[in-house]
Amino acid sequence: MVINYYTELVGHAAIVIGIISFIPVLYTIYKTKKTNNFPYKSLVFLVISQILWVVYGYLASANATLISGMLFSLIYLFILYTKYNN
Repeated sequence: MVINYYTELVGHAAIVIGIISFIPVLYTIYKTKKTNNFPYKSLVFLVISQILWVVYGYLASANATLISGMLFSLIYLFILYTKYNN
């Protein structure tokens, strides 16, 4: 079970680092409402991809993958929502 503990620890560290890396992007989008660098098609594919990762994480009981997929889905949905409303 030690391997599972360290595997999950690495997964959760990856989530934290990944989310932190998106904070400047999210802040800029929130303040400026500009999403020119994000094409609709790319955002839709990113959301679909993350939803599939959520399903995979659930089916494989991979908590880090499940959490990461949910958080990044929310990030991409926020960007897509901002793009659509501006």
